[in-house]
Amino acid sequence: MPARSQPPGCEDRLLCRSGHAGDVRRCSDVRAQVVLRCCPLRRSLSDSETPMCAAREEDVLQDLVGSDGAITEAANGVAARFGLGRVTHLSALPGAGGRNVLIETEEEPWVLRLGLSPATLGGVSSGLPTGLDVLRSERFFAAAVREKTALRSPWPYEIDDARDLIPVPYAIMPHLAGTTLGWAEDHDWGAVGTALAEAALELHRQSWPAAGNWDPATNDILPSENDPATRCRALVLDLIDRTAMTSEPLDSSSTEWLSERLVHLYAEPVKDACLVHGDFVIGNLRMAEVHRTWSVTGIFDFENARIGDPEEDLVVHMWWACYGRRPEAAVSFLRRYQRDGPVSTRIYGYVLASLLGNWEYGRRMNFLWYGDARTFLDWAGPLYDDFDRVVAAAVG
Repeated sequence: MPARSQPPGCEDRLLCRSGHAGDVRRCSDVRAQVVLRCCPLRRSLSDSETPMCAAREEDVLQDLVGSDGAITEAANGVAARFGLGRVTHLSALPGAGGRNVLIETEEEPWVLRLGLSPATLGGVSSGLPTGLDVLRSERFFAAAVREKTALRSPWPYEIDDARDLIPVPYAIMPHLAGTTLGWAEDHDWGAVGTALAEAALELHRQSWPAAGNWDPATNDILPSENDPATRCRALVLDLIDRTAMTSEPLDSSSTEWLSERLVHLYAEPVKDACLVHGDFVIGNLRMAEVHRTWSVTGIFDFENARIGDPEEDLVVHMWWACYGRRPEAAVSFLRRYQRDGPVSTRIYGYVLASLLGNWEYGRRMNFLWYGDARTFLDWAGPLYDDFDRVVAAAVG
């Protein structure tokens, strides 16, 4: 068995007493900072088997966040359970998942994150058994960032699985300081891209024993038998199959276009594995500008995190910057990253997987994200060309 790679303080504590699910002793190890509350019966069932977990996402949010930000009984109960202070305002935070609630208190702001069914997610977490496991995985990587890098992640990251206040598991964490930027805003996007590159370099600085995904059985990384590039090729083929199960399977032109470009994933095998965020983009970062210099003040949303090739983390920001019509943010990002980090032709394969993963998730969830594009090639082809131009400008 390989040496355990989990960071200190990431022990997965499950504390229960018989009787009321909420009657629980708080963990005495302040480094662990996790309380998983459960009742014995529910603990033996998966999310899909537990009737209360069948609650729809919008119903859960409606019960938690009252109309016009009204303070609900559930929110007050959460605040009392975790000692957050008196709740002054509630609001749903933006994001495709619709799973985050900002809880403002007299002392400081907090974020409540719902642990919904993995079937409603994309990326690595969609393959986990339960919504509780999604939160446990995120907590593992939040702890790793805290212990192994100089970056800030949401910590403490506490998990509640009692389901007496809210019918699904949820996590409570501090709301990180800083601002989450939007592509339509007027900023020095070249400087923003440079700041993101420096944060990515810090995230990738610490090597790990082997590439792999978080394993719910061990609360640790399960080493993969294949290198990240090989895993990515398999992922693209799997995404093609999964898209075939939606109402709009890939057409032959899109499939052929993908196949022709997978050759980039046959580059030299990856030597050094590191923590890969998996969705490294401005929507999952907190930033601040001081004297016209931008910096990343925090990183969150680890549902796609894994141990892999650092180059996997370059492509999401780059194609999103092109999509947001801020290519200068991608050029400066890659230009700064390549000074101290690896960049190879593998990024052309990794961006395919990222684009296709977005397409499959959007089609599966019936999100109207793609304008008039009727095929994957119609939508992804121009972005891929923009990506290529960014690479040429950054490395030329």
